[in-house]
Amino acid sequence: MKATLFKLSIGALALSTGIHASSTLRSSPTANINSVVDEPSSSSSSYSSSIGQGIKNFLKWPIDAFAEDTNANAVNDSSSSAHPLLSQKLFNNVQVYADTHPSITDGSTTPDNALFSFKLSKSASRRYHESRRRLQATATADTIATATIDEAAKEEEELGPNLLAMPVPVPQQHDMIHEMVVHVTYEDVYAILLFLVVATAMGIFTAKLGMPALVGEIITGFLLGPPLANLVPFPEAMVLVGEIGLIMLLLEAGVELDIAQLRETGVRALAIGITGTILPLVVGMGLATISGAKIKSAMAVGAAFSPTSLGVAASALKSGKMLDTPVGQLIVAACVVDDILALILLSMFQVLVQDSPPIFSYFIPIISSLGFLVVLGGSAVTWMPKFINEKILKRCDESYRELVMFSLLTTLLLGYLPLLNYTKASYLTGAFLAGCTFSQIDSAHHAFMEKTHQLMTWLLRVFFAASIGFQVPVKQFSDPYVIGWGFILYLCVAAKLPLGFFVPQFEDVKPGASYNPFMRDRLITGLSMTCRGEFSFIISAFALGEGLFNAKIYAAIVWAVLISCITSPFMLLNMIKYFNKKQIEYLAATNPLKKSAADGKVPLYLHIKVKAGAAWGMQEQFRKILNDLDLEVVERRTNRHGRGIDAEVQTDLFVLDTTISTKVQKIKALRKIKKALKIAAGGSPEMTKRLSSKNLSDMNLSALDKEEQEAVAEAARQEDVIIKRGEHVEKKVQEALGDGAEVEVEVWNPWPWQDALDKIAAHYDLPNENTPENLEIFIAVFDKIDSDGGGEIDKDEMYVALTDAGVDITEEGVLTLVAIIDEDGNGDVDRDEWRDTVSFYLELKEEEVEMSKEKDNQVEFMKRLREKKLAALGKGGGGPSVAAVEEGIQKVEKKEVDSARREAEIIED
Repeated sequence: MKATLFKLSIGALALSTGIHASSTLRSSPTANINSVVDEPSSSSSSYSSSIGQGIKNFLKWPIDAFAEDTNANAVNDSSSSAHPLLSQKLFNNVQVYADTHPSITDGSTTPDNALFSFKLSKSASRRYHESRRRLQATATADTIATATIDEAAKEEEELGPNLLAMPVPVPQQHDMIHEMVVHVTYEDVYAILLFLVVATAMGIFTAKLGMPALVGEIITGFLLGPPLANLVPFPEAMVLVGEIGLIMLLLEAGVELDIAQLRETGVRALAIGITGTILPLVVGMGLATISGAKIKSAMAVGAAFSPTSLGVAASALKSGKMLDTPVGQLIVAACVVDDILALILLSMFQVLVQDSPPIFSYFIPIISSLGFLVVLGGSAVTWMPKFINEKILKRCDESYRELVMFSLLTTLLLGYLPLLNYTKASYLTGAFLAGCTFSQIDSAHHAFMEKTHQLMTWLLRVFFAASIGFQVPVKQFSDPYVIGWGFILYLCVAAKLPLGFFVPQFEDVKPGASYNPFMRDRLITGLSMTCRGEFSFIISAFALGEGLFNAKIYAAIVWAVLISCITSPFMLLNMIKYFNKKQIEYLAATNPLKKSAADGKVPLYLHIKVKAGAAWGMQEQFRKILNDLDLEVVERRTNRHGRGIDAEVQTDLFVLDTTISTKVQKIKALRKIKKALKIAAGGSPEMTKRLSSKNLSDMNLSALDKEEQEAVAEAARQEDVIIKRGEHVEKKVQEALGDGAEVEVEVWNPWPWQDALDKIAAHYDLPNENTPENLEIFIAVFDKIDSDGGGEIDKDEMYVALTDAGVDITEEGVLTLVAIIDEDGNGDVDRDEWRDTVSFYLELKEEEVEMSKEKDNQVEFMKRLREKKLAALGKGGGGPSVAAVEEGIQKVEKKEVDSARREAEIIED
């Protein structure tokens, strides 16, 4: 982003009263600066008159804001050149403004742009006088330089070796001292601190309202910055810091690039990203053309609405717990593609602002951007990460590894920025590519995110508050033309809504459900892609600085983008909440209490864990697999292990099996079966972990009475059915995905009662040792949960207790937990039922501790045996081999892992 407008706002017209001075000094070096540059009068009108007179002397032709082609040629053809205090581009922009505000050239009014105030504020006045001192010093130096050569030689001969000790004229000496000292006042420091504090507070406030934090930061920028209050000193410095934040934002985007995610989501992410860039561009060009804009200006208007803000969309998806779902991952991948295309558009504008460039110049940015994305980007995700990790980082001492990593990253950044800039691509693409190089290195990604998080937060806060907020033309928002066109240009934002049609069908409509998951995914995708943010402001501000459109059109664009920043996340979050509510209603309809018939049967729930390499369209393949197995998806989560192109993807599918029903077991029945199994197994906890007909035959059931034998046999038969079904599902999924996939199927309980008690114990800091004292402490919590003191815990009191303890559970889930504990079936939990439940819970905890001790004892025994064997080998002794001892230790450890897993499964059952 260019700094032209900020120079214009702070220093350009403030220095215009010195225009005659510079011209005179150039023509006559001996001219007296005081006769040319006068102190500004305290009178506003006289000061305005001097500014107007200065501008009138060097502005000679009108330039229409939208007719950039014709008028830009006129500027180039003119024999006049920019004033020595102004750059050529700034000079041209001042000409545009002066022609559209003729009153400032005759001195009748004080210049006041809707974007920036041209009045001399305290900081601008100080800079004016600094420039005046420099002109005085220059005039003095030029006067001294007119001395004859003979006089200079004579002076040199007289001074001899003490030439360097020659006294410096007072004006020069004063200017030299001034140049050596950088001085800021207390007021400047305090104003900067106040600005940063308010920006932070406003960001937090808007985030609490469900809007992106950048909205509050931008509001702070135009309220306290040059557009209104103008309380922020050194605005150019703040903008410069913000631009560094922008580079860091693109660097972070590159580091966070997940190539495995792009590979997994398939061509649909590419289709959404490319189409999502073209649609707003076409709509914006059409609307701008209707308003009378030329082709370049129209393209700038459309391009400002093309990029989707990944930060805004991802924040809303994360709040709605949809970021790690298949549709959430698809949206993130599409936004990454969108951002890459936005960088290419930004590169193209560097050619569009030129006057009548050769036709091949239009293709240079595209070729350069795409070429570097292919060459450098391809290297960044293939051989370079492996080379850096294996050949450099792993050879460094661990204490210096992060330093070396950041040094390499900085070196690539400093190399890629000028490389991309001088090859006509956007230098921001260079920042993105530098980050991509480290995106596939796990340690580098973790270190970057950990070490730079706070720095990134502050730099981006300054970027949105200063680089963006300072350029919000808030005064223009009172113009009906601006507001009207802002709402019209909002059509460019809405143009991305049809992108939802690219979303594949991940789930089928569930019987009895009041919503369509396919329609949900389409609507959420369309709304997510309408989120606008940083790139929209970047492109529009760049186009304004290059004169592609005027201040009013820029104000309309900013107004439309600000509306999107507020409305899109708000609508997206509420849409997610609506469908989450519908999903809860579906879970309520499939609640075990409502599904239970006279036989007390409920559907079987399974958890399918799949680990496989990333592949195109893998998530879409799961839909066909589950349909063939008569399984309905209740919830789905996707995570990746590693960041390489061959990263492993773990998909967790929580499904409802429509072919099998199981019996609901209450706490008392579970405790009875557990006790009976322990007796039949001779006290061995290992034999009771996984009940089935196979291990039941190894137990002595004669010690049980007839009722207990029937209960255990029935539980074993039900477990046999579940095991058989799980093995069938595992086999079919394995066959569909291939040998490279790891598949594991286990029983899933959507409402685990033991987890609920774990959360309550942690919330109230309760011990879990099975002692009479601890049992009474647990029972005392009953009175805290029973808020109305009625002697029973109803579902509402249980829901409040669990949510306060941090349990993420629905009211229907609480209803099920209450039913499992409620033995008499009255819908409430009395004190005796609570005691039985807590007592059983503590028994299970005690058993876990015993199993852990048993494992430790077994491992310790094998270690001692190994030590003895090694000692015996040293003395020539016999006994089992070292390899046999090592194998024994591995078996013990593996056995413990299997036992823990089976224990979790039986408890959930």
